[in-house]
Amino acid sequence: MNEGNKNLRIINPTFFTVHATELAQKLLGKILVRNINGQLTKVKIVETEAYDGKIDRACHAHKENKSFWKAAALNNRGGCAYIYLIYGIYYCFNIASSGKGDPQGVLIRAAEPLGHHTIQVTSLHDENKKFHYYTNGPGKLCRALNIDISLNHIDLTTSDSIYLEDQPELSQDKIVVTKRINIDYAGADKDRLWRFYIKDNPFVSRK
Repeated sequence: MNEGNKNLRIINPTFFTVHATELAQKLLGKILVRNINGQLTKVKIVETEAYDGKIDRACHAHKENKSFWKAAALNNRGGCAYIYLIYGIYYCFNIASSGKGDPQGVLIRAAEPLGHHTIQVTSLHDENKKFHYYTNGPGKLCRALNIDISLNHIDLTTSDSIYLEDQPELSQDKIVVTKRINIDYAGADKDRLWRFYIKDNPFVSRK
């Protein structure tokens, strides 16, 4: 069984028990590992969005959000997974942040495959478009990694099924900060600069 590099695993909960905007930036460049029956798939996180249920109407845990009932996992201690379904077919993977009872989280929007989840293709117009992108969006990422509702509430600091491996923290000049995507329902909160991605990375879902 391939168990990965145990020395790199992020197992200290304090890594996650910070505000969602801080965690969203700390997660960039970290390695997300999915273990299915001993077969590991690894991707580098390249795009994230932060959500804070107490003040942010875009967050499922906000009292005015119609999805309030399904966001209980965001009340877990930071480092636990929150999985939800969109459009009835696509799962989205989030990591809770902050402390228990403080509903915050980070959506993992896109990742760079580090294995067999890319297919080489030819593009005459854009050198960056030389791969078929399986992980450049939250729904596609979950499909590629076989992430579904069975992982909801799971603790990434103790789980062998899904966890993070550490990498050096990125400098601020390598991180793009911008508005989140598809949250027009959130009123003024839609303008919060709570989306973060690695500059010039071709696997970001949308520039």
